[in-house]
Amino acid sequence: MRMELRTNQSVDIALRTLRPEELRRVHAWFGHLKNWDNDAHVQKISHRLPNEDVFVLTASDGIRIFFQKDADSITVLDIARKETIDQFAEAE
Repeated sequence: MRMELRTNQSVDIALRTLRPEELRRVHAWFGHLKNWDNDAHVQKISHRLPNEDVFVLTASDGIRIFFQKDADSITVLDIARKETIDQFAEAE
């Protein structure tokens, strides 16, 4: 069974900032997320954030996809590059 994939406005905005190749890869990851139940690899590289109902998919190309999962759908909450996350971590 394929999951329904939803995005919010911040994801739609983030997608517009990606270069064409990055956008292609993110859409490919969205396809993997839709196939969550049958894709052991995407389950392996996705981790629940501590004390949260949020997962992060850590793609090898530096893209991080933050999402929530319920029984039949995945809601993508945000997309970020690893470099962006690292910059915020260094600022603290």
